Amino acid sequence: MANNVKNLGLDMGNSTICVAGINDKGEIIKAYTNSVYSMDTALISGDIIECKGVKLALGVGQTTLSNVDKTNREYIEQQILWAVHSLYGSGTYYINLGVGLPISIYKAKKEEFREKIKALGTIEGVVNGKEISVNLVDVKVQAEGYAALRILTNYIDKDNTTLIIDIGMKTTDVILIEWNGKFIISNYGTTNIALYDMYKVLQDKIASEGVEVTIEQIDKKLQSNKPIIRTEKGDFNLVEHLSDALHVCRDIMKDIENKFGKTILHDKIFVGGGAEKFLGAVEGKVKNNVEVEKELRWYGNAVGYLWNT
Repeated sequence: MANNVKNLGLDMGNSTICVAGINDKGEIIKAYTNSVYSMDTALISGDIIECKGVKLALGVGQTTLSNVDKTNREYIEQQILWAVHSLYGSGTYYINLGVGLPISIYKAKKEEFREKIKALGTIEGVVNGKEISVNLVDVKVQAEGYAALRILTNYIDKDNTTLIIDIGMKTTDVILIEWNGKFIISNYGTTNIALYDMYKVLQDKIASEGVEVTIEQIDKKLQSNKPIIRTEKGDFNLVEHLSDALHVCRDIMKDIENKFGKTILHDKIFVGGGAEKFLGAVEGKVKNNVEVEKELRWYGNAVGYLWNT
């Protein structure tokens, strides 16, 4: 079995679920889906997952997988089955799993969360009509944001302090990094202003044009190749209207300043599912922003979990 164990990093957010693994060529492979689901599998297409008598379509629908308390994430077995299947297909697998918790609760909850997932043991189910069995060999719980640090080190100036700002759907997690012979976290914190608050602005704007849409619909459209909502007044381009949420972005930065002092003192790296939307809204107005590849913003935590398993 030892030679057949695969390492896998799984980042379960309120907006997206990102997974990273390694293929037979030693290359990092990745996949993602939306953090929504539907029980109406007869009418809705998508990844149909059956496990423990529950059948759902993951990545589509209107019901959001909640991360209010990540240690009580709904349908975690289905998400693990999806993650393994999305990278490796059907079959039987032995997995070392890396997952994360917000740094604000990491120390207090990591052992509880690890034991809860490890206790799942062997997860059996069906994904898109194909049987799959996932045997959890080991589970490592890591701190969100800090996990991404390993792949971001080439972007960090050791002579400066750096804020890694992880913008999720419901919260923005921040860590302050400095170099002291090695990278260390000198401060961390969480603000409850995030992507959801930006989307609420867009939702209200669209409603003023005669159409009601959900937060999930906005999120899905922004991740598509055509981020347009049709309204009574014409096409509403979500990307072009991100700047309408500029005041929310300012509130995020003000809250960070309340916890970390003047942000102008630090370099800043934005990661997480909300990073690109935030940067689109501020349109270059953040000083000392460090440009990184879009894929690193999305998959930073997942790849970090993978490398540390």
